[in-house]
Amino acid sequence: MTRFAFISLFSLLLVIILSACGGSQTTTVVTIPATQIGAGAPVYTATPSFTPSHTPTATLSPTATNTPTVTPTFTDTPTATLTSTPTNTPTETATQTASPTPTTALLSPTAIRLGDAPAAVDILPAETSASTGWSCGDFPCEDDVEGFLQRIRVPQGFAVSHAGQFDGQVMQITYGNDGRLYATVLENGTRSGAVYVMKDDGTSERYSETMISPNGLAFQPGTHVLYVSGRTSLENGGALYRVESDGTTTIVIDDLPCCYQVIRNQPNGLAFGSDGLLYMGIGAITDHAESPRPANQPFANILPEEAAILRINPHTDEVEPYASGLHNPFDIAFSSTGRLFASDMGLVTGEGDRILEILSGAHYGWPYYRTRGCADCPPRPGTLETNPDLLILPNYSIPAGLTVYTGNQFPENMQDTLFIALWNGTDYAQRIIWLDPDDPRLGSDEFVVQPFVTGLIRPTDVIVGDDGSLLVADFIYGHVWRISYTGEGTFALPTATSSGGFMIPTNTPQS
Repeated sequence: MTRFAFISLFSLLLVIILSACGGSQTTTVVTIPATQIGAGAPVYTATPSFTPSHTPTATLSPTATNTPTVTPTFTDTPTATLTSTPTNTPTETATQTASPTPTTALLSPTAIRLGDAPAAVDILPAETSASTGWSCGDFPCEDDVEGFLQRIRVPQGFAVSHAGQFDGQVMQITYGNDGRLYATVLENGTRSGAVYVMKDDGTSERYSETMISPNGLAFQPGTHVLYVSGRTSLENGGALYRVESDGTTTIVIDDLPCCYQVIRNQPNGLAFGSDGLLYMGIGAITDHAESPRPANQPFANILPEEAAILRINPHTDEVEPYASGLHNPFDIAFSSTGRLFASDMGLVTGEGDRILEILSGAHYGWPYYRTRGCADCPPRPGTLETNPDLLILPNYSIPAGLTVYTGNQFPENMQDTLFIALWNGTDYAQRIIWLDPDDPRLGSDEFVVQPFVTGLIRPTDVIVGDDGSLLVADFIYGHVWRISYTGEGTFALPTATSSGGFMIPTNTPQS
């Protein structure tokens, strides 16, 4: 594939998340030196084209009630005198409703207990590779696995291998209780797709029925029931799908807030909490609360369930906001101690990509972004208290998938730390970064983000494998890469710092 041909993929790439915006009242913007990155995928600039947004009108679908009536029948019962005795069958009324009735208690996931891991080591940042000269120009061709294995770089002591390939553009991935890898996949360059499952030979097959814009996915603990976020149509109707073990697919919630443009801001990442409830990141239905009627109303009304982390009872489909003020939380993940983290994409003007630690009842500032550089955003109410960002990312890095490392293959100083996929084609993205949420240097001038996997095209998700390795999904060709720890070429850390913990290096390589 030539450089020109690869750039022609721009129309395909517009089916994935485009935006970002951010800042914080209490933390310092991270500066990340530019590195060599291929230019084959589109790069978002500081002068984006604005697409008018719309605020869809919620439509309540009435619950259909069918009341079948059994017509009385008369049966002739012969007797010794041949007298017929009528037998009256009483009328019965059955009511069918769309809401499921819980039959079992909520199933909580097994508590995460970090196992024994290799000794802590100093993890050096991943280097970068040349951005030209590959089999398809800026990148290897789709079937050039060896070329990708040469291009993708990881820190010393780690190794890259090819886990397999999904047939389409991968959004998010997860492991099922059967030990197989599942993915939400967009098919044929469209926003329609399905769940696919990877086979033993590294290829994939379709698992679910067709969905609109499938994204996040999570198995209910202890079951083979899979929940998937998506839409009911391209332009509105946030949805939660349920996929049974035979692939049967139904929409169980069809009225969630949605959507800001066809390719952005909808129901996103899913994760089950220790309480057995399903947590969901869901985007705003505007960019910066722009009004649908500017002449009469200065700003749009914010719905309670948009721009939030939602908590859902999978048995009753009851939905409640858990945290608010997030613009477009794309993915969420729990640590071994129950801490909840989220990646959040900002506004179309470029500011605001960030990583957050989510607390119950907290507000994270959207749409009150004037202090972040959005002059058209509404002013913040004086009584509103907002929580700070954990990490501010550079404009247009577009944080997508996120996971907390809870395995025991990597060194112990990497347990309960974060790995984040930065999707966009900028000098500081197209990679997986590594973040210790307890690094004392966060928010200071000493802290810069450490690249952990470089040389990717469009990474959309990262998860922990069953064996403790790290799996990275790349959107463009559907490849999944496995990062394993070998222990070669690393050096032991000193015993401890004065703060009582290990200082994790977070420097980026020089370009």
